[in-house]
Parts: sequence; structure tokens; C-alpha cells
Amino acid sequence: MELQKRQDQGLPQRKGQKRKLEEEIKDEQPGISPSPVASSDARRAILSEVAVQVSILDSAFSWQEADRAAAKRATHVLADLAKNDEVVNVIVEGGAVPALVKHLQSPPITEVDGSVRPFEHEVEKGSAFALGLLAVKPEHQQLIVDHGALPHLVDLLKRHTEGTTRAVTSVVRRAADAITNLAHENSNIKTLVRREGGIPPLVELLEFADTKVQRAAAGALRTLAFKNDENKNQIVECSALPTLILMLRSEDAAIHYEAVGVIGNLVHSSPNIKKEVLAAGAIQPVIGLLSSCCSESQREAALLLGQFAATDSDCKVHIVQRGAVGPLIEMLQSSDVQLREMSAFALGRVAQDPHNQAGIAHNGGLIPLLKLLDSKNGSLQHNAAFALYGLADNEDNVSDFIRVGGVQKLQDGEFIVQATKDCVAKTLKRLEEKIQGRVLKHLLYIMRVAEKIVQRRVALALAHLCAPDDQRLIFVDNGGLELLLGLLGSANMKQQLDGAIALYKLANKAMTLSPVDAAPPSPTPQVYLGEQYVNNATLSDVTFLVEGRRFYAHRICLLASSDAFRAMFDGGYREKDARDIEIPNIRWEVFELMMRFIYTGSVNVALDVAQDLLRAADQYLLEALKRLCEYTIAQDISLDNVASMYELSESFHAFSLRHTCILFILEHFDKLSAKPRKLFIFRSYVLIYICVYAGFFAMDSSATSPKYERRPFSIKLWPPSDNTRQMLVARVAGNLSSQSIFAQKYGTLGKEEAEENAKRIEAVAFKAASQQYDNEPDGDGGSAVQLYAKECSKLILDVLKRGPVPKEDMEDLPSEEGDPGPKDSVEVITPPPETFFDISKGSRSFIEAEETEEILKPLKKPGNSYSKICFSNRSFSLEAARVAAPVLESIKDQLKEVDLSDFIAGRPEDEALEVMTVFSTALEGSILRSLNLSDNALGEKGVRAFEALLKSQSCLEELYLMNNGISEEAARAVCELIPSTETLKVLRFHNNMTGDEGALAIAQVLKRCPLLEDFQCSSTRVGAEGGAALAEALESCTKLKTLDLRDNMFGTEAAVALAKAIPKFPSLSEIYLCYLNLEDEGATVIADALKDSAPSLEVFDMMGNDITIEAVPSIAACIASKQNLKKLNLDENELKDEGAVQIAKALETGHSQLKRVDVNTNAIGRAGARVFAKVVLQKPEFELLNINANFISDEGIDELKEAFEKCPEKLGPLDENDPDGVGDAEESDEEDDGDDDRELDSKLKHLEVNEEDE
Repeated sequence: MELQKRQDQGLPQRKGQKRKLEEEIKDEQPGISPSPVASSDARRAILSEVAVQVSILDSAFSWQEADRAAAKRATHVLADLAKNDEVVNVIVEGGAVPALVKHLQSPPITEVDGSVRPFEHEVEKGSAFALGLLAVKPEHQQLIVDHGALPHLVDLLKRHTEGTTRAVTSVVRRAADAITNLAHENSNIKTLVRREGGIPPLVELLEFADTKVQRAAAGALRTLAFKNDENKNQIVECSALPTLILMLRSEDAAIHYEAVGVIGNLVHSSPNIKKEVLAAGAIQPVIGLLSSCCSESQREAALLLGQFAATDSDCKVHIVQRGAVGPLIEMLQSSDVQLREMSAFALGRVAQDPHNQAGIAHNGGLIPLLKLLDSKNGSLQHNAAFALYGLADNEDNVSDFIRVGGVQKLQDGEFIVQATKDCVAKTLKRLEEKIQGRVLKHLLYIMRVAEKIVQRRVALALAHLCAPDDQRLIFVDNGGLELLLGLLGSANMKQQLDGAIALYKLANKAMTLSPVDAAPPSPTPQVYLGEQYVNNATLSDVTFLVEGRRFYAHRICLLASSDAFRAMFDGGYREKDARDIEIPNIRWEVFELMMRFIYTGSVNVALDVAQDLLRAADQYLLEALKRLCEYTIAQDISLDNVASMYELSESFHAFSLRHTCILFILEHFDKLSAKPRKLFIFRSYVLIYICVYAGFFAMDSSATSPKYERRPFSIKLWPPSDNTRQMLVARVAGNLSSQSIFAQKYGTLGKEEAEENAKRIEAVAFKAASQQYDNEPDGDGGSAVQLYAKECSKLILDVLKRGPVPKEDMEDLPSEEGDPGPKDSVEVITPPPETFFDISKGSRSFIEAEETEEILKPLKKPGNSYSKICFSNRSFSLEAARVAAPVLESIKDQLKEVDLSDFIAGRPEDEALEVMTVFSTALEGSILRSLNLSDNALGEKGVRAFEALLKSQSCLEELYLMNNGISEEAARAVCELIPSTETLKVLRFHNNMTGDEGALAIAQVLKRCPLLEDFQCSSTRVGAEGGAALAEALESCTKLKTLDLRDNMFGTEAAVALAKAIPKFPSLSEIYLCYLNLEDEGATVIADALKDSAPSLEVFDMMGNDITIEAVPSIAACIASKQNLKKLNLDENELKDEGAVQIAKALETGHSQLKRVDVNTNAIGRAGARVFAKVVLQKPEFELLNINANFISDEGIDELKEAFEKCPEKLGPLDENDPDGVGDAEESDEEDDGDDDRELDSKLKHLEVNEEDE
């Protein structure tokens, strides 16, 4: 598959951008995108403000200090506005572009100005910054360039030669960023940048002292190199490669990410540059980036290594030798889809070398690659398939491939694109070609000594992939057939199906001509009289009376046709000398066809007479005619009649028809599984028949000879070997003890009882079959085998229908002399009683019937004490659920807590609903305290599938319905199906699709929950109406301690209703109200309500509500009153410095239990950060201050780090702060910093927070 096109550098999202929920507004003017400001008073206000700033810029182009200061402020105002994407169009419309472009250059120097240059570089920096923000929208890029921005920006890049002051550093960085934004996905502008001479200074900036400048320059080069060969060549010609490769080794993730991005874009589709990059020593540092803390760098490095390895064979080897395999394999298991895709891509390319193939498998790459085949991402799936195709080329990997189930994974996979399907087919073909010589010997060794599950995987794989000449060696001599039969006899439907498919494949290989493939030729008769003598009285010497009519025949022809007629005319029968012989049991039409075949050697067998003709042919031992009849009957075999066809083949010794029935059963095993009783009987037939007929897979070529001699097998069929008999006993025991329709009705036999019955059944059947064989000593044992299978099947059904019986009553079963008695009893050591049964540990996995039987054994032990079960993280099939149901029903009276979260993942909807219904029915009537049905994508159908269980609960204290996709209808179903909620204390309803109408239904549930202590209804798409209904209903929940309503769309109306309810919760300790669109009005009413209630509040969360300084006094007063507060979260609001200081002051007195404060993304500057640090460091229990993504200057960050020097773990990351952001205090240069901080401190010094007495 073609390599996915490399994407250009994504523009970073605006730091500190607030989260808004705005209504859509019609766009008034063409060319302006719809936005909240497009048709409002705000839009007019912004246009007016832009006009003022443009006017200032137009009139203040000189070196006079007042003009420079005014121009600097104007660029900052425009940049601040441009940070909001919604108003960018308005700014451009207001004519800001030409004014900003004008100020990218310094004003002309006059004699009056002299040598004084106030705010040197500052105005240009602000203009570049603002233009870069405007260029984020593609429609404005060309406009900015048309106004002449590029030459000025390139000149700004060259100012790096004027020193390393902060002003120079900032202007150079902003110029590089502006070029990046202008050239983003714009090939024309990329070319213009080169023509304006922008590339050489950018390359020089890679070695600039300031790391932010290095990063910005690399980002610009990365954009310019993308899909532009001329730019790539010039970058290389400017000697950028050595510096870029040094940057790859940087410990700064931002720098090595940009560097590897530039190199990746240079290398893409440029083989000559790739050679230069390799020659410059890029391989090792790129491999080092596979272990970077930055996932983007890891992804780019993996992609680059794949490109390196794609065409250069030596490079493939070098990449592996230098240590890339381990990190790449680790990346295969990442949660990041792109990381997995790129690592699979790289491994697929290096796996084209034989030694690398072995190394990748040896280092554990096989299993992760196989798991990726389950991905729903087509590109990821294909890259994994291509890598596996490479690994399959090495003989040393074939055994491991098969050992871990790789063949089954390839065969069962659902592949999205045709290229992947083709690749998988080629991989299977490649594996098939390798299975010979030492590989086959190793696989046979594994099949003998490995764990049972591995042995079965090998047998399954070999059934599909081995050569026909090796079948006897594998499946007869080395026990492969027994393993496949074990699968067929399993209680696990998937294993049964796998076994059936493998046996079908095996049988098709063995039989070079199947009766269903071609009609058998008619044999040449020993005496051929011809058509004219059929029922002809001429020379007739015997007459048959059929249905009262005469049929004339000739003894000489009949004597030569079969042993039956020879016995009739030459033996001691009364027909020997009779002239007229009566035929009482054959219809005229059938008899005529039989005689026509005897006289001519051929006959057309119609389907409507084929069965009667087969019966007649068997009666008169006309083998060739039987084969013709079997062929005709075989064409009509179907799911509905295969049972009767099989019985027919047994009744009339029709070997070919029997073979065809067996093959049909194996081929259509999945469809027969819908008919459990028939499937069980068929499985018994197949198991016993194939178990004895091992020769079925070792047929002699004579079986397909034109003469159709009766010798279908190359070995004698009776008696079976001791190993075969033991294998049959094991299979019978498995049938007796497995779950089936009989077990559900009559009970399941224990293992010991099943084994004892199996021995007795086999002994009785063996004796009967041996007697049959003794009566036909010249036969090949076929009829004995038939009786053996039939007797075993009959006795199995008898035992199953009888059900379990006490051991002393087992003597009633027919037995054989010498049949071994029961084994000595073994003392069973019972483990100490446990109360919690948990199968959720480890990674999520599918669970089938056989595994369920094994896993749930502890629950079946008499007297167990389990009161709590957790089936989470295991996806139950319907068969597994049916196995689990009787177990759960047997212990439901002792259960108190049931966790069924995430227990149907990945199942089709119909199956999932049936599974839920089975579990619900099994647990109906239990008296539970806690029930968890989360993570099951219930919807209304799923909720109603649990109707029996939910309706039967009267003492439930905890109910979890999280992440279930519960819609409005499903919420109503919940309300309907939980009749008793008086005891409910915990109701968790997170991450559903309830909406307002569904919230009304949940509100009805709340009104019936007087004891509720913990309520969560977060991320459920509830708006104002639903929020108000929930708030009103909560007024009756006076015991409430935890309230979580986060991430809905309440707005002010619902906030007012909630404020009314809050005083009813005196015990409230945690409240989560983030992302509710409260804004200042809603936040104020809730804070006012909380201030006078909930004295024990420990957690207060109002993140992401667009709270500004207007609401801060109320919030601060509320916080000041909560002396037990432990966690405060006000992330993603607009507190700014003034609000931050008020909040910090509210925490200053008391609050000795405070542990954590989150105020990320609040436009806080240096002053606000300083006050927060001072306050929280005084708290003895404090653990973490998060104040990232604000407008704190570099000096302010240094101050914070110094304040937390003795406890750095208490200060969160600060890497996303924007020192150029505009806060309450302008932080443009060092001199201004101090003045502004002092001014703000002066304003806030006497600020007090009013706290009313309780």
C-alpha cells in the first residue's frame, strides 16, 4: 500500500482559549464567517475598536516615543482580538492588514530622531504576531502577502545578527511563526518565501542561542519543505542537515519534534536527499527518538525509519542492529493509533531482510502485530498485515507464527481493504510453502509436547496448510486427528466450528474424488445383452412378478451381475428352479430401472426414485448401481435432510453417501449450530465415525479407479487400536459432561460419572461390533464400524436423557466383563471460603463456553461464600452466557453485589441482547445491594433486556448505568423498570445521551430516592429544561453528599433552580459543576447559595464556565466560608490577575486541609501567580498547584519555581504559558514588568474578601 501522505505541521491550538457555547448567528456580510459577533452589538464594537487601532498605526509611524508606544499598544490590542478565531474576519474587514504590514519595518530615521530608538523591535514583533494570528485562516494568507508582508518578515529574520536581547529574540521568533502560518498548505507562498530569500536566514536561526527561536525556525522550514522540491534542495544546500541532526539529539521534545519533522519532509519522495540525510548520520538519533517522551516525535521517527528502509537493503540491517526493534515493538502496543500505525509501517519495511525477520519475532513483535489485525483502521490493519507477510518469509518464524494462533487470526480476520486481503492470502500461501522439512518436524514436536491449546493451534494450522502427502504422518501417526476431534467435541461453539472446518479441509485434500464432485462411471458388465432384451420374452428363461405384472429376464445375465442373483439361482433357495419369481417389496418402476442397469450397464437415476433404487441395489448387491444412486441422492443433501440422508447411508451400507454426509456436516457446521439437538447428534456421529475411520484421511488411489472397486480404504477398519478406543472414550466422556440441550433439561453429569459411563458405553458397543465383524470375516470391517458408531450414539443419548444418578445405581447400565470399576476416591481439599469472585483482571478478552465452564468452577462448589461477583472486562458469547446462567441461578440468593459492566463488548447487537436477557433471567429474584451495568451500550433495548432483574430488586442501594448510550427512551425505561428506589444511595448516570426529555424521566426516579447520597449525571447532554427538572427533583434528596453534573448545557436557568436546591443538602461534601455554561450569572447564584450551606464542602469544581471578575466576589466569599475545602478547580475561566488574587486571598485564612488548586487557562499573569504561590505554600497538607496555560512571563515562571524550590513536586507543569499574552499587566520588557507588577500590587493590596459569619 502506498505510504499515507505526510501531513504538514499542525498549527498549535490557542493557549488559554476559553471554552464557549455560543448560539449560531446568521452571517450578515459575504466573506465573513458566521460567528457570535457577526450580527450583534459586539461586532460593531469590535469594528470600532479595530478602526481606532488602525488609525493609530496609520498615524504613528515614526521614532517619536509617543508614536512608538501608541503603535506598540495598537499591535497588542489587535493581537489580543485575533486570538479569538471568531473575530479574525472582522479585524481583516476593518483594514488592519495594511496597517500591520506597514509596521513590520522600522520607521525612517530623521535628524530630529537622532540615535534614540524607543521600543526598538517591539512594534515589529507585535505586528508580526498579529499577522501570524490572522494568517491562521487560509483566506487571509494571500491578502497579507499581497500587501507586501513577506519581504519585511524576511528582513525581520535577519535581525538575529543585531544581538541576543529579548526584544531581538522575540521579533525573530514571531517573524518565523508568521511565515509558518502564511505558508501553511499554500504552495504559492512557499515558493515566494524562497524567492524573497527567506530560507537562508531560517537555516541560520537553527543555531540561534534561544531554543524557542530554534523551534520556530525549524517549524517554518518544515512547512516550507512540504511538497516543494525547490525549497527542499535549497534547505539542504544551505547546510541545514548537520544542525537538524544535532537537534534530533536535543532533550527538549519541542525541538527534536520539529527537527524530525523537517527531515521527514525533506526525505519524502526525494531519494537523493534521503542519501544525504543517511550520510550525515541521521539513523542513530532518529532511532533514539523512538523512546522520546513526545508521541508525535516517536511517530515521525518511526515513519522516517520506514522511509529509510524502504529501498536500501543495508539500511534495513543497520536500523535493526542499532536498536530500533525493541522500541518499535513497544510502540505497537501504544494506545495512540498513529503510533501503532507508523511502528507497524517501519517494521514492515525492515522485515524485508531475513535476519531482521527472525529478530523481530524473537523480540516479541509477532503477537502485537497479530492483534493489530483486529483494528478498524484500514491503514493500520494493512501495515500490520504487510509486516506479518515479511515475518512469514523466514522458516525460523513459522513455528512461532502457528504456536501463537497466527494462522487462525489471518483466517478469521475481517479486513477492510482489498490490498490487505490480498496480503493476508499471500502470507498464508507463504506459510504453506514453508511447512516441510525441519519446519514440519518442529511443528510435530510442538504438537506432541506443548500445552493443549498450542497443540490444537498447530493441528488446525496444519489441516489447512500441510501438503496432502504429509496428512497421514501428521494426523494419524502423530495424533493430529485426535486434537481436531477434541475441538469438535468441545462445548465451545467456536472451537467446534474451527475443528469442523479443519476436518472438512483435511478430508477434501485426502479425497481426490468426492462422490459429490463427479458422477461415477458405469462399470462394464461381464455379460452385455443390450437394451433390446430388457423385459423381452425372447429366449427368456425366468419371469419376475412385480405389482402383478410380468417382467421377462435371462438367468445368464442375472448370474453375472451380482452375488445375490447367483445365490438365488445356484444356491438352495426355492427360486432356483422356479419359472415365476414374485418380488413383493419393490415397485415396478424401480425394478425396471434396476434390470435395465443389469442389461445395459447404465441408467439415468432420477431423484424421485433414487432412494428406492438404492434400497433395491443394496438388496441385490449391485454395488455399481448403488454408487450411481448415492451420487444422485448426494446432490440433494440439505440442512433439513442431512440427518435422514445419513440414516439412509447407514441402513443400506452406502459408504460414499455416508462420506458425503460427514463432509456436509463439517462444511455447514456453523449453520447446524442453530439446531442444537441435531448438532449434538451429528457431532456424535462425526466424532465416532472419524475416530475409527482414521483411514478416511489415508485413502488409496484405487478408491477412485474407473471400475469403482469396493476398496475405499488402504487400512483394515476393524478392530480399532487401543489408542483409538481410548480416544473414543475420552470423546464420549466429553460429550456426556458438556453443556447441551439434554444437560439443560436432565442435568449435567460430573466428570467422574461421565468417564465411568463412557468406559461402559464403549465396552458394550465394542462387543456388539466385534460380534458383527465375526459374522462377516471376509469383510473389511465397515459394517462393524457402522454398528460401533450407532451403538455408541444410542447409548450416549440414553445416558444423557437419564441424567446424573447416584454412583451406586450406575450398575444398571449394560456392562462388559472385565470393565474397570470406579477409580479410588481422592480426597478433595477445599480452599478457604472467599466472598469476592472477580474475573475482570488483565486485558479485555472474549470468553466462550468452554472457558466459562472452567472459570466459574469456584462458584459451583457447594457451600461457597461468594456474595460479590465481578464479570467486567470479559465479553460473554451467548453460549458462554448459557453456561454461566445455571451457575448464577444457583448462588443468586447469597449475592449482594453484581458487576456486569463491559461484559458484552464487541458482540453483535442481537447476541448482546440475548446475553443480557440470559443473565437477567438467571439473577431475577436476587436481593442485591449493588448493581453495575455500565459500559454495555444498553440503549432502550438493553435496558429492557434487564427487565426481569431490575423489576425484582427491592433493596438496591447502588446502581451504576455509566457510558451506556442511554437515550430519552432508555431513560424512560429505567424509570419504568426500577419500581423500588427507596433504599437507593448511589445513582451514577455518567456519559449517556439522555438529553432534556430523558432528564425528566431521571428526575422522576430522583423523587423516589429519599436516601440518595451520591448522584452523578455528567456528560448526558442535558440542557436548561432538563437541568431545572433534575434540580427540582433533587430537593427531596436531603442526604446528598456528592453531586456531579459536569459537562452538560445547563445555562443560567438551570443554575438558578440548582441554587434553590443546594440549601437542602446540609451534608454536601463534593460538588462538580464544570462545563455547565453557567457564566457569571449562574456561577454567582450557585456560589451565593453554597456560601450559607454545605459547611463540610471538601471539593468545589466550576471549571470551564466562562467566569470573569464579575462573579469572583461571590465565589471568593463562598470559598472563604468553606474551611474544610480540600480541592478547588477553576480551570478554563477568565479570572485574570485581579480575580486570581481575590480567590487566593479567600484561601489565605484557615483552610488547613487544602490539598489542590487548579487555575489553568485563566489569563493569569505574574502578579496573580505570585499571590497563589504565597498562599498555598502556607497550607500544611497542600499537594499540587496547577497554573499552566496562562500569561505568566518568563520572570514570573522563574519566581514560581524559586518559591517551590524546596517542594517542586507541588507545582504543576508550566510549559504552556504564553509570556507574550496580554494579561492585566503588560509584560513586554523587563523595565515594564516591574512597573506593571508594582502598579497591580498597589491596586490589589487592600483587597479584602467579605465573609459573613455563619
